[in-house]
Amino acid sequence: MVMSKAEWRRKRRRKKLMKLYLAIALLAVIAILVLVLLVKVITLIFRNSDGGIIKKAGDVQVTQSLLSISRYARPGEKLDSVNEIIIHSNNTIGKTAQEQRDYYESLKDRKNDEERQSMHFIVDLDGKIYQCIPTNEIALAVQGSTFTSISIEYCITGSDGSMSAATYRSLCKLVATLCKKYGLTEKKVFRHYDKNNVSCPLFLVSEENWEQFKADVKATRQGKDIEVTNAPIKNVVPAGETPDSLGEPGDG
Repeated sequence: MVMSKAEWRRKRRRKKLMKLYLAIALLAVIAILVLVLLVKVITLIFRNSDGGIIKKAGDVQVTQSLLSISRYARPGEKLDSVNEIIIHSNNTIGKTAQEQRDYYESLKDRKNDEERQSMHFIVDLDGKIYQCIPTNEIALAVQGSTFTSISIEYCITGSDGSMSAATYRSLCKLVATLCKKYGLTEKKVFRHYDKNNVSCPLFLVSEENWEQFKADVKATRQGKDIEVTNAPIKNVVPAGETPDSLGEPGDG
């Protein structure tokens, strides 16, 4: 059948329109992909614009007490990503966050490769929080998770490795703050015990205490108040007593 001139023009016009629609659809897909990529880039820029400094954890001010750059405590190497938050405790009853931080700082002078260790944060006996390493750098804390995790150490008040109520609350607030910042939940919060099978943090090796802690982190992340139930409220005892069952902090 021979098409008329008018039919041929209509068919040609439909083909042109079809090509135009396909071109518009392709441009729209490209524009959406570019927009998604741009949003991700902007998010990364703003996420890292703080230089890895955490100023507040909930209503608790974070004190910056950064370690000097050295291969023994703060190598200055960048984290690949933040996929996990790992909890530790120190191993001396009554030892303060400042004392523990100063120990890590002293490692650069001792120059002992077997002592290389550090933490991103230390939560003090009275609940104050100290940041020792920016969250965009590695800490020498957990073998196998160095480049993908943030490590937090808390000070202890009991021979069972327990902490004060103030320490417990601040620890929950700090973990919740970091979870929000890096898009994590309590499912990505671990103990040193989970990673290297050491009794650290001793008090939270107890599954009952650990599950309660994760529940309190979740509640804190959701903006709810928590009651300190499974973290014994203990008075600070004189420094110097070391529970035999506590593992060494760090492990590099």
